[in-house]
Amino acid sequence: MALGLASCHNDLEDYFTSGEIALVLPVDGDVETIQYSVKMMNLNSRNVVTLAGKTSGAISVDEILRGAYSINVDGIVQFKDAAGEVHAHQFRAQSDFVEMIDLAGNHVELEMILMD
Repeated sequence: MALGLASCHNDLEDYFTSGEIALVLPVDGDVETIQYSVKMMNLNSRNVVTLAGKTSGAISVDEILRGAYSINVDGIVQFKDAAGEVHAHQFRAQSDFVEMIDLAGNHVELEMILMD
């Protein structure tokens, strides 16, 4: 007698995701560069992901576990105001709860708090 078992369940689930963090200026202006340091803590596992770099747009986050995160960003932003004057300020941005649960395309917007 032969016994055959079949399952409709896929054992290979994708536990990881990617996304982007968009930093929003609190004043009118065009961002030229952002030098940043990001700390993301998974609220379930307490694992911390850190990123650092330089960009003129959104910060890409790749290969993180899907779930809820707290996010802290520190850095320096250089931007040009409506009059064409260039400004550079230290900034912070943070959120206590952000869901990064979609398989791809997670988008988070955080408003910068200019420090000086």
